[in-house]
Amino acid sequence: MRRLRRMRPRQVDEGQPWRYVRMLKLSLKRYNDILNDPRATRYLLVFVIFLSFIYTVLISLALNTSGKTEPFSHPPRFYRDMPEFNMTGPTVNPVPREVRWYEDLGQEPTPICNETHPFILAVVPSAVHHFEARQRVRNTWANPKYYPYTGLRAIFVLGATTNDTLQKLVREEIACHRDIIQNTFIDSYRNLTYKSISWLSWVNDWCLDTPYIAKVDDDVIVNPFSLYRALEIRFQEDPSPGQIFGMVEEKYKPLRDGKWNVSTEEYPEEYYPTFVLGPAYIVGRNAVEKLLDMASHTPLLWLEDVYITGLVAGAAGVERVQIYKLFTRHRHRKIYRSSAFLTSSSSPKRKQQLWESILKFSKCCRYL
Repeated sequence: MRRLRRMRPRQVDEGQPWRYVRMLKLSLKRYNDILNDPRATRYLLVFVIFLSFIYTVLISLALNTSGKTEPFSHPPRFYRDMPEFNMTGPTVNPVPREVRWYEDLGQEPTPICNETHPFILAVVPSAVHHFEARQRVRNTWANPKYYPYTGLRAIFVLGATTNDTLQKLVREEIACHRDIIQNTFIDSYRNLTYKSISWLSWVNDWCLDTPYIAKVDDDVIVNPFSLYRALEIRFQEDPSPGQIFGMVEEKYKPLRDGKWNVSTEEYPEEYYPTFVLGPAYIVGRNAVEKLLDMASHTPLLWLEDVYITGLVAGAAGVERVQIYKLFTRHRHRKIYRSSAFLTSSSSPKRKQQLWESILKFSKCCRYL
């Protein structure tokens, strides 16, 4: 049997740590010699400046590539589906058939959707008295001068008012801007579902070839450059969009008190159906007619987002697609880069600052 040789323990040189100390001292001495040599110092300084310049150029190129917004030459081609419904059930919601207008811009020689063929139509529900909010939207993300870079046009949706002074001001605003449609129902918070049904009806009549309809509240900040880039990529994959995109909620319990309270008589179920949160969502054009037709056969609920994107969309078989990356609820630098909607409320001054930052990062329109 082979005898195992006993391993001798390794002897450690007690002077070995001092060897590293001597090496360190030698390195420091050479470094001091370089610093004391004016010629070597100049070479070192030039080398550091050169590396800093190269680093700055690379960072600038990376930022320009990621943030620059290029104009699109023509609207992408949209393929419209013609839905086939066999609606034999009773009409339980007469609102879709009762849509009437004080102003629908039908007399315009070139209506918004026919004039520029927008890639995105932003539908902005607004209270009658929100004059400043509408003007802020016109001056920022919905300004027509940015259209070549965003493919976006906007229209405001109003209800009626019994205040003659307000109505006179609204008529003057319509005559000035030609971007408001006004329905005949009384404008109130509990009538938001009427307002959504009315804009679905208007889009169905006047915007046949607009691929995306973005429903946006008038207090939401929009980055239209990020929105266009995100939807353009999605459109290349599906040139016939028929879904609803947004912040999808599931297993949401009805509130039985407070601002959004719904009684058990209005909605007796324990949970709402899957729906998309209402401050901002995007409807593919091929879903518009399906939603409008199914609304007549779906009992009315005053919560607009639950009704349109939940009850009606579910009954019509319209898919709800989660795209959280386009939304942020907090003032975060994502709104300058990748997000498209900031849904939290801010002061008018803060909203203007946010918009200026969005423009600065877009690198296309700050001087327009």
